[in-house]
Amino acid sequence: MTPQFNLLALTFLRNTRAKYAAVALLPLLALLYTPIANYSILFFGQRVLLETLPVDPTDFLRGDYVLLDYKIEDVDDFVNQDEWDADYDRQGRESYVSLALDAGGVASVTAVSDERPSGLYIKGRVKERWSDSFICDYGLGVYYIPEGTGRELEEAIGDKRVLADVRILRGRGVIKNLEVRADQK
Repeated sequence: MTPQFNLLALTFLRNTRAKYAAVALLPLLALLYTPIANYSILFFGQRVLLETLPVDPTDFLRGDYVLLDYKIEDVDDFVNQDEWDADYDRQGRESYVSLALDAGGVASVTAVSDERPSGLYIKGRVKERWSDSFICDYGLGVYYIPEGTGRELEEAIGDKRVLADVRILRGRGVIKNLEVRADQK
């Protein structure tokens, strides 16, 4: 460390107001971490479209929202099946799911691993496992919507016409919007 930095640090530590300001700002920064992290993902994250599957939500206390399941949650045909078959008990464990985008930007699973891959991936937890299939949870299951639009959206999800516009940064995803497509069936 340079002498100028040491002098600056010593001056800061002697200043009582600066100490109180730093102590007062720490809880505020802790509270703001999650929203700031989510907005940074929305701003800097890569755009990925995920195909949704129908789920029927009903809860009058939380406001209008939809519960979403995704086609990529059911991981049944992936590249490194043999590696994962050796360790059957994976429920609750963190996994990294590599994704590939088609021409329309819709994501599909290409591989699953215990280690962080290069390229586009999303981090999830294994919820359930059957003989040749895994269900992964990515923390993207609830999306709040404007009041009164839930029925239309549920019907569109049932017809498999809804894509979730998700932004992914370093394996963490945040839903930006839901897109209803007339041409999807």
